[in-house]
Amino acid sequence: MDENNPVGAKCLEDAIVPPGHRGPLIDRCQPARCSNSIIAPEHLPIWKAEHDSLSRLRDQPRLPPNRRAAIDEQIRDVELALRKADGV
Repeated sequence: MDENNPVGAKCLEDAIVPPGHRGPLIDRCQPARCSNSIIAPEHLPIWKAEHDSLSRLRDQPRLPPNRRAAIDEQIRDVELALRKADGV
């Protein structure tokens, strides 16, 4: 994200930016959605651990269907980020 020209920054679409805030909105900066978001090699273990954790959680038999659907969406986002990091 170019702070001086945020056009196209998905993290700022429809966002309420606090007065004086500079930089990305961390809760909105998602590598799966934003081409400006970068995953460096040192981030890969974190993303892989997130995928493993979400997959284990998803496998819980008593998980409500709506929570399972939300986890499935999170897993897709993580997989997109990992593919982006691998250059696929």
